[in-house]
Amino acid sequence: MTLDPANTTERIDATRERLLNAAERLFAAKGFAGTSVREITSAAGTNIASVNYHFGGKQNLYREVFHRRLASLRELRTSRLSEALQTAGDGATLELVVSTFTAAFLEPLIHDSEGRLFIELMAREMLSPHLPREVFFEEMIDPVQKSLAVALRRVEPRLDDSSARNCVHSIVGQLTHVIHLSRLRLGVDSELWPTAELQRIADHIIRFSVGGVRAAVPRMDS
Repeated sequence: MTLDPANTTERIDATRERLLNAAERLFAAKGFAGTSVREITSAAGTNIASVNYHFGGKQNLYREVFHRRLASLRELRTSRLSEALQTAGDGATLELVVSTFTAAFLEPLIHDSEGRLFIELMAREMLSPHLPREVFFEEMIDPVQKSLAVALRRVEPRLDDSSARNCVHSIVGQLTHVIHLSRLRLGVDSELWPTAELQRIADHIIRFSVGGVRAAVPRMDS
């Protein structure tokens, strides 16, 4: 019997994806220490050796769950900004930058139950770390914040580097507060946050942030 390499690769990829999905749900619900390899493989419908075969162990599986989601969130936030700026061209405004970033940041609360699941997983990791400290910073925080700072300086060139970074911290801080509030209020298994209420909060953050960025522009002495 001759094996089809394409079908074999597809089966391996499908098994790997099932393991990642099952592990993410269980790690979010029970934490790293509270989740066994047997529980993960049972939920994924695979044998207990599959975690070692595909990932080299539970720790590497845990890390890969984060790599996958951090890459997805990073791409969502940075690509939305670059696409909006490219489309607007010379007509790009501060309002466009802040509103685009806000929408991308909060999108998982509206459309994506998997995004909310990952929020729960990140909260557990922060309370009981099992990853190197640099993972979040290098894979999402730093590239996303740099992308927003560059966009802010493009539409408001009077901002210096320091002021732009401070504005980024302020904007991200407000949005992160909403993310944590959603976790405390809704959890991962409830209905999504009512869109109208979330939009009201987002609109306030946008207005507040746009005003704050403009106020942060260094003033020239007259």
